[in-house]
Amino acid sequence: MNIQTEHLKYGIGIVADYSAVGFGMRTFENDSIEIQNGKNSDFRMQNVEYGIKKNPLFDHLAQNIQDAFEIVIENDTDLFELKLQSLKETAAAYIHIVVKSGVKATMHEHILNKDFTGVIIDIALEEHAEVTYIADQRHEKNQFVIALRRAFVGKEAKMKWIDIAIGASIANSSIYTILEQPRSVGETYGLFYGRETQFHDITHTTIHVAEHTESNLKTHGVLEDMSKTIYRSLIDIREHAFNAVGHQKEETLLLSKSAQISSVPDLEIANNEVSCSHGVSTTNVDDESLFYFQSRGMDTETAKQAMLQGHLGSIVDMIENEALRADIISDIIRQT
Repeated sequence: MNIQTEHLKYGIGIVADYSAVGFGMRTFENDSIEIQNGKNSDFRMQNVEYGIKKNPLFDHLAQNIQDAFEIVIENDTDLFELKLQSLKETAAAYIHIVVKSGVKATMHEHILNKDFTGVIIDIALEEHAEVTYIADQRHEKNQFVIALRRAFVGKEAKMKWIDIAIGASIANSSIYTILEQPRSVGETYGLFYGRETQFHDITHTTIHVAEHTESNLKTHGVLEDMSKTIYRSLIDIREHAFNAVGHQKEETLLLSKSAQISSVPDLEIANNEVSCSHGVSTTNVDDESLFYFQSRGMDTETAKQAMLQGHLGSIVDMIENEALRADIISDIIRQT
């Protein structure tokens, strides 16, 4: 099967160039990836209408995945390590995770990539479950990663995503939170940092299906050199999701005149009993800001580094594990 993914249009003149990935020419094989703490299972992906059916990248990936895994979390855990180890140059997998009723868990996902890795991860939260999922996407600049993560949130359950996108030549990170049952909550916090010619394609979507549901989407990004990011956020409130509350905000700091950000915030609301808001802001490093830091004894590079850390710090600080939080901050500092 061939797929035309060289240029994907996203509306309002935004185009993503995936020609470097060579996606349609890649061969998908069995045993291409190893999942820590996961056991092999029968392939049983469902709900393709969320993030798959209308997306050529994930539709092609879903039809060609050979490796599938299942993970069941039955007890509270402070940090469940989900390590995805690529065994071949082209690796792909579907992972189905079930979090049992009342369980509180923090999950840390880290993909160890060779050249190209594609994953679709589904998380089913039973009632009263609480999950914090850290998508730790720190990759080398010559790697390609495409990841779709979806959470199906049960009654009075809470899903919290922390999406860390740093590095990779091309990285596509899509997160869908489906609030299926009453009083479920979905929070998505994102961080992206691009340098040189890196390209990030990020989508954060929350779908309110049931009544009395809540969502919050907040993302901070920093772009340097000639890096580029497309960021799409959507709060979709369905017809019977009465008394839903949803808010979204994205802020990008540009450290270079050649860096580009294309932000598309969107609301789709099918009933009147809701409370929603959205906003986007882009800030350039201006002479006045630099003068403020320089007047306190900092050179230009140190001043930019301080602004970068301050801008991204509010997202990193949401990671409760101290060692992991410090490691991510150190990695950001090393790349500046």
